[in-house]
Amino acid sequence: MVRYLPLGNGRMLLTFDEDYRITDFYYSKYASENHSGGHPFMYGLSIDGNFLWLDRNGLKFMDYYDHTMVGTVFYPMAGIDFESLDMVDMYTNIYLRHINITNASNTRKNVKFFFHQNFYIYGNDIGDTAAFYPDLGGVVHYKENRYFLASTLDDNNKTLDQYATGIKDTGTLKGTWKDAEDNELSMNPVSIGSVDSVLRHSIDIDPGKKFSVYYYIIAGEGYKEIQKIKSNINLDYLRKLERRTTNYWELWSSKISPNLDPDTNALFRRSLFIIKSHSNVLGSIAASSDSDILKMSHDGYYYMWPRDAAVAAYALSIAGHSQTARQFFGLSTSLITEQGFMQHKYNMDGHLASSWLPHIINGREIYPIQEDETALLVWVLWEYFRRYNDIGFTAPFYEGLVIKAAEFMTSFVDEDGLPRESFDLWEERYGIHAYTVSTTFAALKAASNFASVFGDQDLSKKYSAAATRMYEAFEEKFYSEEYGRYARAIIGGKPDFTVDSALSSIVIFGMKEPQDSRVVSTMEAIMEKLWVNGVGGIARYENDNYMRIKEDSNVPGNPWIITTLWMARYFMKTGDLERGWSLIEWVKSHRQKSGIFSEQINPYTGQPHSVSPLVWSHAEMVITLMEYSSYSHNQKA
Repeated sequence: MVRYLPLGNGRMLLTFDEDYRITDFYYSKYASENHSGGHPFMYGLSIDGNFLWLDRNGLKFMDYYDHTMVGTVFYPMAGIDFESLDMVDMYTNIYLRHINITNASNTRKNVKFFFHQNFYIYGNDIGDTAAFYPDLGGVVHYKENRYFLASTLDDNNKTLDQYATGIKDTGTLKGTWKDAEDNELSMNPVSIGSVDSVLRHSIDIDPGKKFSVYYYIIAGEGYKEIQKIKSNINLDYLRKLERRTTNYWELWSSKISPNLDPDTNALFRRSLFIIKSHSNVLGSIAASSDSDILKMSHDGYYYMWPRDAAVAAYALSIAGHSQTARQFFGLSTSLITEQGFMQHKYNMDGHLASSWLPHIINGREIYPIQEDETALLVWVLWEYFRRYNDIGFTAPFYEGLVIKAAEFMTSFVDEDGLPRESFDLWEERYGIHAYTVSTTFAALKAASNFASVFGDQDLSKKYSAAATRMYEAFEEKFYSEEYGRYARAIIGGKPDFTVDSALSSIVIFGMKEPQDSRVVSTMEAIMEKLWVNGVGGIARYENDNYMRIKEDSNVPGNPWIITTLWMARYFMKTGDLERGWSLIEWVKSHRQKSGIFSEQINPYTGQPHSVSPLVWSHAEMVITLMEYSSYSHNQKA
């Protein structure tokens, strides 16, 4: 479940697997449809008649190129150096692979490239068509309103010399990709149903010479759209596309830097790319583009959870990229319910997504929500306003978002002032959770501040009083002298003292001071009980069984990236930058080669586990590095 080099423009998003195969191909107005569904597009090479499908064994390097959302991949073989630059254009829906070839041998070489297209349009392989279009000079895959044109062009203005379309995954037919393995393609011009296709591009290259081949896929909603884009395709246009994409991302990623060591600064930029690549033009921010999880549960992470998206918007905002945050706030205003809360999760086009949260428990109707998702939205909006002082932008959200959510949060409380029961951030338990209390407290404080800015002093006092009452009830109901720490939740009226990393929220969101003795004892329990001996890192909570590798009483659960970074942020707030940095270093050491973070880490091997990338992991890294930079600067000053 590892994805490399996500590349996107808000409408198109591509990811690769470890074998440098396109594995997810999202495309629509809001990048909401996966047209490959985890089925790989293979890439073959033949040198002087010796054919192979490229895989991880042939790859020497795969990373982002020089602080840009452009992939660079190096794979030498048979005396030839191949370097690919992969990108998605910011302005048109074109995926481009620029292959630079250097013949480092002493002989003339014949090189054949085989590009495999493996579309599952609209996420299925029913009723697809693959056909060679002579007027477009390439193979088109289409169904209904989704068209994809694949073709090539080289330095001599030559294009593909062979093609094939065929049936895949039907009976004994594995796919047209098998047709490439003898170096010759069938030239079958059209296939329907479950189909794939292969293009061949051939060159001869002399010793010591360099040459370039371009492979591209154009996406559109109909024939005329891809035809119009194709009419612009020539060498000058492709080179222009490459320059503008590279220049755009170089400028975009250089706005703000944590000014740490070069490796950490580079990782910071990569995290920004991951977040941005998962955002669309509507304002949705997906949790992950990794579709392999579909094989386990027939559902995935390519949704917008308001919590994950709010944290991601906050990360981009403090890194100087406010546009995505602004789009997210605009979308959220249209999604918040009349009652004033955000739903569990949404599709990337803004429609309500699948949910496992029930509407009824023990015969009692409930809201199927996690209240922290509503609270974080208000808190992040205030943090945006506090940073940018953008009253003109923020004003329209005051009544439709802030007041609506704040009124819900002040009414959705028990008689003691604590939030009523909802589901926890881990989406597992129904009750009153410390993380929910912390984020709701922060949101009510934010709403009070907003009301004060807009001159609504009565509302400001109301929200502030609700926050204070909530804090006092938390101290009374959640802390135990017997345990010497806070409970993670009250479930069914009883406190749950399972040690949970989410308790770090009481500091992160400002409800408690980090030096408070009650906080210190709670955080010490997290480090003692949740640190995973051996591989390291912080587990979510004691006896966490989610995606557990095996039963093992010595392992509290799989370590997570976000939970480890939460503790780094806590230690930094106490002034212990050394301990905070050590946890950052642990996270850095568990990235992929291209700087991608997964959701979890295998507690025995240290390898990525569950979806990868996870946008939340990257957002927390951005936030943590920005905070470390600030604390470090203040200490030096």
